[in-house]
Amino acid sequence: MEIMGLMIIVILVIVGVLFAVKFVVLKKPAEVRQTFSRTQMASNFGLALMSSTTADCRGTAIKNLLIDCAEWPEAGGTITCDDGRKSCAYVNATIKDLLNQTLDVWKTRYYFTAGTSKALDAQIIYFQNSCPADKKLPGESESFFLPTNRGLLTLKMFVCE
Repeated sequence: MEIMGLMIIVILVIVGVLFAVKFVVLKKPAEVRQTFSRTQMASNFGLALMSSTTADCRGTAIKNLLIDCAEWPEAGGTITCDDGRKSCAYVNATIKDLLNQTLDVWKTRYYFTAGTSKALDAQIIYFQNSCPADKKLPGESESFFLPTNRGLLTLKMFVCE
């Protein structure tokens, strides 16, 4: 009878250990890593963009081209690059090319806006990849601010889930 009691105790302990393994050890990892990756992607893209310089525009920094474009959007900017394009056209093409070579290749859903107004149709730059800015989608964003004569230029990089 004592041996039967010990066997029941051993069986209960084994069942308890199996439950612990199933619910604790084999639990799916939290989405912390994916959230961190999206946050870092948005932040790093913006920081890299702000510190980049141009080859075809006499080494002018992208942020200076963005500021010029935001201050003179109706004229397309006042800086003329080596290929004859104004700052707005040049910075739009450059950012589109950067997004195509990075986030589009990685099949990352995003939107990128830049402007002095909150209205989406008043943005000087708007690019999106399966992630429209007018919808409230879950994801991670990073904003960058540049002072201009027409107000604060806000750049927003949003990476969707």
